[in-house]
Amino acid sequence: MQTSSTIKLLRYAQLLDSALPIGGFSHSSGLETYTAEGVIRTSEELASFIRSQLTGSLTRLDGLAMKGVYEAAANNNPEGIAFYDKRLFAQRSPRELRESSHKMGKRLVKLARSIYTDLDLDLLDISVRDHRALCCLPTVHAYIAFQLEIGLDEAVTGHLYTAVTAYVNSALRLMPIGQTEAQRLIQELILDIEAAWNAVKDTDPTGMSSYSFAQEIYAMRHETLPARLFMS
Repeated sequence: MQTSSTIKLLRYAQLLDSALPIGGFSHSSGLETYTAEGVIRTSEELASFIRSQLTGSLTRLDGLAMKGVYEAAANNNPEGIAFYDKRLFAQRSPRELRESSHKMGKRLVKLARSIYTDLDLDLLDISVRDHRALCCLPTVHAYIAFQLEIGLDEAVTGHLYTAVTAYVNSALRLMPIGQTEAQRLIQELILDIEAAWNAVKDTDPTGMSSYSFAQEIYAMRHETLPARLFMS
């Protein structure tokens, strides 16, 4: 059955919902450490932090891995999917971030089987069964978007949007900012999402990397905080 472009877009939009029940609300990806230690106190400092994550890690690591998954899926290559997925897992130094990406990815696979009942998840299943893929969140997001016939640029920027909104939603619980300011901040960062991806999207996906060393250190220190609201 033919699916209109509008229906494809709306089906994909569901994947971007911050209320998606995969556990994202439980993770701050190191932001809690920044706020607990007084490094990030204002919305301006928060915006600067998120921009640094977009350019230093989210596009170069998650985005390029998603590009690799798209190429592997297009070539019916489950080993290629596993290759980029395992690199995603290995190149995240903080244990909490590796575990959160793995857990949320597995939950998204389970959810996809319920809400996207017409999608073919066989290639992803083979990558897990035969090639020991771990199903990190960006991998699963990319594979589902590919099956929904969403373009690569839209899939990556969609994933980046969910990361930005996750940071801002975490900040609402950690900092004295209101809902209106949070929404203004998200709107402001949308232009940064596109620019950050455009800067690296022509890079070979095997060159995936991360330059967010400070964030990784703060994320590692998160598990030693005396009191925590988040799991990462």
